[in-house]
Amino acid sequence: MTDSARFFSKVQYFSYFAFKAFLLAIFGILILFAILCAVYFGDLFLNVKTGHYDSPLFNGYVIVSESMVPTIQINDAIVIKREKDQNYQVGDIISFYSTEYNQNGIVVTHRIIDKKNVTKNQSNYRTKGDHNSRADRSIVGTPSIYGKVLFIIPKLGNFQKFISDPLHFSCCIIIPAVIVILYDIFRILKAFRQRREFS
Repeated sequence: MTDSARFFSKVQYFSYFAFKAFLLAIFGILILFAILCAVYFGDLFLNVKTGHYDSPLFNGYVIVSESMVPTIQINDAIVIKREKDQNYQVGDIISFYSTEYNQNGIVVTHRIIDKKNVTKNQSNYRTKGDHNSRADRSIVGTPSIYGKVLFIIPKLGNFQKFISDPLHFSCCIIIPAVIVILYDIFRILKAFRQRREFS
């Protein structure tokens, strides 16, 4: 086997596994997305059917302020889960509809520092950002809570910003498409070469 043929074989071997890993990653992401969509819309349908207009069972947000540093950094993504009132406890990090004068109407993610029961299924919560020197002025009622933070995905917001640009989003589509096309051309050329050598 010549050096060029050996090199060609190594490139083919690497390309095959790289392409296969890429396809498996895409397939895994699509499956995860399908499961999340099924859970999201299934919960939404159940809420409408039973007449309960709750927030989604799972949701996600990108953090844009430093109020929860160092626990949650700017551009970190969080995944939250809607819970019953009794499952929210002091120390939990929650996302809620804020009525603060400078944050009215936006979703805020802060830590619970105090809880007072009002009824069996409703409580009032005092919240505070880990980075803030004082607690939030407004009290958060159970109906205003969207959910409790399940986990944090570091810096995922940077990727969101990247693909929000039309040029970058196009590259995310074009580059994989070019890889697929090149791989197909590579296989066709290999088949022609093998046929020529055989004949």
